[in-house]
Amino acid sequence: MTTHTQYQFPPSRTLVTRSETVRPSLPGAGSAAAAAGSVQWATEVLAEAAPALAGALAEVRMLRRGPERLALLKLSSGRELVLKQYSDDRGAWTRRWLQLLAEEGFAPPAKFAVTRERGWSVSHRTLVTDLADGKNWAHWLQSPPAGRDTAAVAAADWLVRLQSLQVTLPDRIAHRAGDELCRQSGLLADRYPLDARRLLQISEAVHRCLYHPRRAPVAGLVASHGDLHPENLFISGGGPPAVTAIDVDTAGLRRASYDVGYALAQLLIVSWMRTGSFRAGVSVALTFWDRWTGRGGTDAEAVPAEAARALVQSLHFELITYRTGRADLVQRWLGIAEAMLDNGVRGALESLAAGQEAGS
Repeated sequence: MTTHTQYQFPPSRTLVTRSETVRPSLPGAGSAAAAAGSVQWATEVLAEAAPALAGALAEVRMLRRGPERLALLKLSSGRELVLKQYSDDRGAWTRRWLQLLAEEGFAPPAKFAVTRERGWSVSHRTLVTDLADGKNWAHWLQSPPAGRDTAAVAAADWLVRLQSLQVTLPDRIAHRAGDELCRQSGLLADRYPLDARRLLQISEAVHRCLYHPRRAPVAGLVASHGDLHPENLFISGGGPPAVTAIDVDTAGLRRASYDVGYALAQLLIVSWMRTGSFRAGVSVALTFWDRWTGRGGTDAEAVPAEAARALVQSLHFELITYRTGRADLVQRWLGIAEAMLDNGVRGALESLAAGQEAGS
């Protein structure tokens, strides 16, 4: 049997399956030992990372347990904090990225911001940040068309502003780059041999566009979020929207096309996974794309390849990393990737929209 894993072209998303709310005054809620452990952990983190807040803990909501815990805290003042634990010191670097971006004016209550950091616990490897205001962008996908458009424009404006910042961040041009694409497509080709030819052709086309020495970005590198998923942008309603990003663990300097292509792919993915249709995702993606290009977005010619790369990456996470068994996604995701590469962003989105209308 032919294998493709040697055709060498890390999971970043974490599944949250349950939550448990614990109040310090009620340590017996749920499992007594687990509840007491959650409160103790949160108290110790605050005491080290944000001492002024340590005595105000009112509630702990555990979103993820295990070696990399994630929790939402409510203080007696009503303020809410997020505690994110790491297996190493990446969180300390994330804190530094948040500080650098805040120094450039990218901090609440500014219109465009990243979440505010409140401290780092060395002993627990846990980052403390404010809870972002508003609803995440994925939520706005299911709102009426006017709300979807407003959120998409706000998200594009946030990205344009981020990419305009003159900030010192690490060079991440090699993150999720050609070697990882080859590895992921090779593993998928081994698992789904009937689709191996398409997978490898898509990977080769992306590699030629993004990673060939003669295809270096003409406009240089810009500030990048690194994981511009609709769940990582929070957009406030009820007036001129403010946008706050979370999860900047992979922030850095990249070509401008990276965040755009990734966001476009994820909008389509989230739309399909949540509604069983691409209709909302296509509408939002077109508005986002038109706004970003209209505001002078650079490196636009590489965006289709970045979107195709993100779709292959999504298949790898679904089918290899998380083993969800969603083989039905292979044909859909590969079809969109091919359309992006063949027809460009607008052509791919318009053809996808037409297909949705024909099937409705």
